[in-house]
Amino acid sequence: SLEEYALRAQESSPTTKAPAPSAKATLPLGKIGKVQISRILCGGNLISGFAHSRDLIYVSDLLKAYFAPAKIMETWAQCEQHGINTMIFGLDDKQGVETYKKYRARGGKIQYLAQINPDPKNLRAAVVGAVDAGAVGAFLVGNTGDEWARDGAVGRIGEVVGLIKEAGLIAGVAGHELRTTQLVERAGIAPDF
Repeated sequence: SLEEYALRAQESSPTTKAPAPSAKATLPLGKIGKVQISRILCGGNLISGFAHSRDLIYVSDLLKAYFAPAKIMETWAQCEQHGINTMIFGLDDKQGVETYKKYRARGGKIQYLAQINPDPKNLRAAVVGAVDAGAVGAFLVGNTGDEWARDGAVGRIGEVVGLIKEAGLIAGVAGHELRTTQLVERAGIAPDF
């Protein structure tokens, strides 16, 4: 369609730039560790193409096509204009990480909380990746947190939290199951969030 043609032309254009962010609005802030975070965050599932749209299998591809780097930067700039100062997406999204680095190099201020899915054989690599990407914090992705809790690998969750803190980032654990949070708490693991 004409719209698709126009979007594809923008996507490949080297002159495409993100709108200059300007903090016109403010939102209430919370503080986790030393990091001030807006009480509304920009989520990353849609930007990374995770639609969770049940049987509508085309939606993830549609989102990936729509959220070209220029559109991602435009989204973050709009977030900043409305007082949102922090966003989340998975560290595994290489395009997102590169887009974030470019966005920051162009003057964008939005902060990054990296959702990580470490390899159990090399927990440190994901944390190093979050630091290299410029994240202010990192957290264990919910699916992995749940899996490790179910498998009795709560100590591994504690190792990840420790490595994140050691790297100077705020550290979190996500989970979809209440059991994950309960086991982390019982084990004496103290994530920041």
